[in-house]
Amino acid sequence: MALLNVQAASEDTIAAPGNRNPNYIVVSVTDSNGNAVQGLAAGNFKVDPMIVGPGGSLVEITSVSAGRLPGFYFVNVVPFKTESWKAGGYIFAVAVESSGNRGQALCSVLLD
Repeated sequence: MALLNVQAASEDTIAAPGNRNPNYIVVSVTDSNGNAVQGLAAGNFKVDPMIVGPGGSLVEITSVSAGRLPGFYFVNVVPFKTESWKAGGYIFAVAVESSGNRGQALCSVLLD
């Protein structure tokens, strides 16, 4: 088992209080030598909203797609089941696992 270097940033481009549009999380994944980790899919990622806007809920990953540069991924999340986004700050814990290698990061977004 080796360390994956994970960095994440979140943006609410279309997610907004009262809707269920995806919130974007962009994730960079490299191995312990700095080489891009490619070929990851939704099953390799877990996202947990550690802090949510008042009344907010857990989230579900709806899609994961590779970015144009190797090792970058778009992870789209929506509120759990039929919930909608609530106004406020969200802090997401992002965990990545691939072939027994693991890494994690935090990112935040303000939904307003």
